[in-house]
Amino acid sequence: MTIDTFHAYDDAGNRYTIHVRRTYIDTRGADGLGRRVESLRTYHLNDGGPVDRLDDDTFAIVDTGVGLRLTRSAA
Repeated sequence: MTIDTFHAYDDAGNRYTIHVRRTYIDTRGADGLGRRVESLRTYHLNDGGPVDRLDDDTFAIVDTGVGLRLTRSAA
């Protein structure tokens, strides 16, 4: 399930759309009650290519190693 979409830019100024996906894990405890817990978030380009999150503002395209940065507007 996609939960967020944002743009990041490479050093040449090219814009990339990154989608944040989240999946859930269904578990059942000793008490027999089921729970749904959030798993790790994953990051992907429009074409489905994986993106690594390096820190809050920096990402890298896995297949090419191209670095991407968020641009934050001044408040």
